[in-house]
Amino acid sequence: MKNSKKYDVIIIGAGLSGLTLANEIITRTSKSVLILEKKKKFSNDKNWCFWNVPENPFTKYADNIWSKVVIKIDKKKKELESKGINYLRIKPLTFYKRILSSFKKRNVTILMNQKINHLNIDKNEKIIKSNNIEYKSNLIFDSRPNKIDNKKNRLFQHFYGFEVLFEKKVLDIDKITLMDFQCFSKGINFFYILPFSSRRALIETTYFSTTIYKSNKYKKDIINYIKKNFNGYNYKLISKEKGIIPMFYESNLRENKLIKIGLSGNWIRASTGYSFQNSFINAKMIVDNLISGKKEEIKIPKLIMFLDLIFCDFITKYPADSKYFFYCFFFKNNLTDIVNFLTGRTKFLKIFAMLLSLPKTKMILSLISLIKNKVKNNESY
Repeated sequence: MKNSKKYDVIIIGAGLSGLTLANEIITRTSKSVLILEKKKKFSNDKNWCFWNVPENPFTKYADNIWSKVVIKIDKKKKELESKGINYLRIKPLTFYKRILSSFKKRNVTILMNQKINHLNIDKNEKIIKSNNIEYKSNLIFDSRPNKIDNKKNRLFQHFYGFEVLFEKKVLDIDKITLMDFQCFSKGINFFYILPFSSRRALIETTYFSTTIYKSNKYKKDIINYIKKNFNGYNYKLISKEKGIIPMFYESNLRENKLIKIGLSGNWIRASTGYSFQNSFINAKMIVDNLISGKKEEIKIPKLIMFLDLIFCDFITKYPADSKYFFYCFFFKNNLTDIVNFLTGRTKFLKIFAMLLSLPKTKMILSLISLIKNKVKNNESY
């Protein structure tokens, strides 16, 4: 076809994973990159939050920084703070503006408002038709999420939040509420509060469960929570954000010989839903492999994956017992150790010591169940 255009790399999706990977490729190689994005324009579609360790290229550009973290279980409250540990938030447009500015005068093309019409996989090259124009490449990364199909009764983290503006100053701007637990039956439910000012905050309801709800359920949760916890002050619901994150790891990462990245490529940690830090780590790993001639894939540390799968099995089967789990984890450990554990930076001996602080019987049952399933399906870790 005369209208065909060829690129060294094509990336489907200009979200977090697609943009960080493109930036890593054009910074470290001379390859040409095409990004195909279905959105018409970049907008404030979601907040990205992350710990300041390990450091990433956007750590110093955070729009909000908090040093104190609050955990609530029943009527018990724990305030955590450690020197050098901060929780950060970066606005979407801050991220987009900075990363897109790095694309200027680089070998990268972004096309918005794109619809993939056809995909043809040949032995020598792959052809994508988008908006009826053909693009060719030997290497295509696909960040499109898999369709949600929960026939296997799998566990998901699903959340729905509003940016809320109160009529009066009711928020403590120095601390975030990381988890205010509400329920431990038929799944886990907690609230997450990020105060952007003394009157404005993101208030989000989050579930770890196998059942995903309709929007009205989450909205009702939030309205009831505000009524209960903010003394009847008047407020306005402004923008909203929502998401569904699998709490399991995908196995088919080369569907149609396209390399999965982002949500469907296991870039998001199953136990926490953390993605921002992982995107920079995984993009670097892929380009390292690309430069050295290895498979352009990521490898999740086996110990991290193993612990994640045990945790997810545990809260799926024993949600009521998870109350004591979270209590032990947050109330018996300091913030530095907690953050290192959550971000996968903890050494084995420290991991072992933290595991000893957690409830053991049901965790061991989940461990046994996981091993049995792996042996039955002839899988390795």
